[in-house]
Amino acid sequence: MHPLAHMLTGALIGELAPNPAAAAFGGLLSHGVLDFVPHTEGETFGIRTPSLIRPDLIEAGIETIVGAVLLWQIASGCTAARAEYLAIGAVAALLPDLVDVPLKQFFGVTIFHVLRLHWTVKRRHAAWGILTQAVTVGGATLLLWLTACR
Repeated sequence: MHPLAHMLTGALIGELAPNPAAAAFGGLLSHGVLDFVPHTEGETFGIRTPSLIRPDLIEAGIETIVGAVLLWQIASGCTAARAEYLAIGAVAALLPDLVDVPLKQFFGVTIFHVLRLHWTVKRRHAAWGILTQAVTVGGATLLLWLTACR
C-alpha cells in the first residue's frame, strides 16, 4: 500500500487506541494487514531501478507530506482529536517501509515485510489495486474525521 493509506489507517487506530502502546502496536500491525490487501506499487508498473530516486519513491514522499499536513489539520482543528496517539499510530504504520525500503535497496533484505504476505498486483489488475487504496484512504479519512471531529 502507499504511505497515505498506511498513515491514515495508523492514525485512525491511534485515535481509537486506549494508550500509546496500543496505538504503536495497532499502527504497526495495520501495515501488514494493509499489505495483504491487493494493491499497486512501483513493481506493478515495472519500476525496478537500483536507485532511491525513483518515480514511485518520489510519489511516496509527496503522499507522506500530504498525509502529514492532513493529520496536522485534523489534530489541530478537531477538539476531540488525541494528537499524540494519532501521530504514534501514523508513524508506527509507516515504520516497516521506513526501515525495509532502504534495507532492501542497499542490502537485499527486509525485516518487517514477509514477501509471501505482500500482495502487489500485476499491471493487468492495476485498476483493482488502485481502487483498494482509494477505498482504504477514503474510508480511513472519513472514520478519522468522524471520530476526531465529533
